[in-house]
Amino acid sequence: MNDIVVMAFTSKGYGLAKKIAAIFNTGAYRVSRLREFVPDVFKKGNTLVFVGSAGIAVRAIAPLVKDKTADPAVVVVDELGRYVIPILSGHIGGANAFAEKVGGLIGAAPVITTATDINNIFSVDTYAKKNRYAIANPENIKYISAALLEGKEVGLCTQFEISGKLPDNIVPKPDGDVGILIADSRDTVGGFSYEKTLALMPKRFHVGIGARKNIAYDLLHDYFLETLDKASIPAMCVGSISSIDLKKDEQAIIKLAETYGIGFLTYSAEQLKIYEHKFIQSDFVRKTTGVGNVCEPSAYISSKEGEIIVGKRTNGGMAIAVAREIWRVVFENIDDGA
Repeated sequence: MNDIVVMAFTSKGYGLAKKIAAIFNTGAYRVSRLREFVPDVFKKGNTLVFVGSAGIAVRAIAPLVKDKTADPAVVVVDELGRYVIPILSGHIGGANAFAEKVGGLIGAAPVITTATDINNIFSVDTYAKKNRYAIANPENIKYISAALLEGKEVGLCTQFEISGKLPDNIVPKPDGDVGILIADSRDTVGGFSYEKTLALMPKRFHVGIGARKNIAYDLLHDYFLETLDKASIPAMCVGSISSIDLKKDEQAIIKLAETYGIGFLTYSAEQLKIYEHKFIQSDFVRKTTGVGNVCEPSAYISSKEGEIIVGKRTNGGMAIAVAREIWRVVFENIDDGA
């Protein structure tokens, strides 16, 4: 979860805001000028907690709302601490789950209004977030949810092995009114035909990066996109960016990860050396980092020892490799409506 920002408008609300902030080891803010304060914390993807009127909160975020895949979680707590209401990004942003967590911690009742949750129906967007899928066309989520709420069958078509019990009314079949496609791309699965298709794409591609100190962000960004484009990998399907721990503060890599909302992982030279026999080594890289190859073993580890599909490619002090994680469509331990 991103940083949690707790704000209030009254002295009584501020007292509760400080209590909630202390639970999550974050700060509480007494805010009088919402138009100045809210846009910055909203755009950074923070989880926002408004203590006070739901109407005030709605007016504060209304000009900033874009779409359900990008909007942050927003919840409102009344200043007496009786109710916790998620008002934005209940599933993908995690506002519903966060509201339930806050309610349990302060003794307030979570007020959940999303139809799939209150009817205990499988929520495809919650499933996608929990299981590391990018949603290629989120505008079609509503068709899946509507069909399930009406008790209709929803087709499932995938290039991957399926593990576990499918949710109610999710049926492996290639055609029908609505269906879910789980694949790296539409081109990898043939023979499916739904009138309305929701495409889930696994974030199973892991990018390892080596770069000289203080590399320019624009150079790294362009090379990152060029590498993905040559391999026909959408940026939304990158599950991690990784490097050696010497690069943990490299601003260009940090900014690249933040730009695309991708986790940045680092490994020690000792961790990378375990796999050095699998990859071509560089004496120059070993001299500067203590290991003869950074990008390939980083990607390989992040992919859970998957498959290197883009070997080390270098340009102007940068080295990039891509590994592909072995994938299964897993429905084990999935709670409907979670």
